[in-house]
Amino acid sequence: MANSIPFRTTPQLGPQLDDFFVGLPHWDPPNVTEPSYQLGNVEMGDDGGEYIWVQASAAISATSTTGTQVTITFPAYTVATGSGGFYTPPGVAIASGTYFHARRGAYNAVPA
Repeated sequence: MANSIPFRTTPQLGPQLDDFFVGLPHWDPPNVTEPSYQLGNVEMGDDGGEYIWVQASAAISATSTTGTQVTITFPAYTVATGSGGFYTPPGVAIASGTYFHARRGAYNAVPA
């Protein structure tokens, strides 16, 4: 049975590609005060897609099949609706302040 949700193929600690968080999550031991998983971390998915860990700077509406196109503001790694070539997960509305992985290219497109 094929997996419809892409998963990370990179080995570091951190959220799965389909996770969403309102607060910045922390996977490190209690004595580590700054999380090792940072905004801007790049992951490769089993679908060949490139994913970047970002934070929504505004509410983003859901788009069912492709995800909603967003623009990433560097170096803050915040995103808002725009024509930047990155996409939110399909069918998910994202609240301002939410942390998630944005995919380079639409979810129904072959990675470039």
